[in-house]
Amino acid sequence: MGIAERKQAEAEALKEKILTAAADIMKNKGYENLSIRKIANKIEYSPGIIYHYFKDKADILSCIVEIGYKKILKQISSVPINEENPSETLVEALKRYIDFMLQNPQLFKIILMSDIDSIQHKINILEQGISSKRETIGGLSKLISIAITKGNFREMDPELTAQIIWTSTHGLISRLIIEKEVSEHQKNRLIQHHFDVLLRGLTKTTTI
Repeated sequence: MGIAERKQAEAEALKEKILTAAADIMKNKGYENLSIRKIANKIEYSPGIIYHYFKDKADILSCIVEIGYKKILKQISSVPINEENPSETLVEALKRYIDFMLQNPQLFKIILMSDIDSIQHKINILEQGISSKRETIGGLSKLISIAITKGNFREMDPELTAQIIWTSTHGLISRLIIEKEVSEHQKNRLIQHHFDVLLRGLTKTTTI
């Protein structure tokens, strides 16, 4: 490895160390308590070193959200599409999303509560035509289209439907994270009923 390559590797390793420290602070103390100085103290570097790699706290949070978003995509995309029963695929994909977010509540809080433009720009999903920009909505739209073609779901706009499914699921996760006293049994009941209600609204009814 040449000098330039070694320096690049060292820089990437330090950036990873900064992001890992920031994520650890958020996990233990909440993202509201994250600061450049706290990150610097944790990794035993001066704040100036952190500013060399990241513009500010918002830049760090934006990178953490981007990493988290890639993990969400990995969770969802790993679900094989069952074209004969697309509703099964839909439920499994949403289950994985819910489970991931409940295991990473601080990441969800950044997404939910942050008004940082650079973060919202990466996660906004309500714009018309967003399916071509957001793999999550694009994947759901594709799945819904398959279900409509197969006659499993009613005729509807796939993208609009994906947006509503995503936002309603987002709302459920929000309450499950905020209402910490809810038992695991009740959480499971709410999640399952969420899917039942969604599928009832989506499923094509047969007439005799």
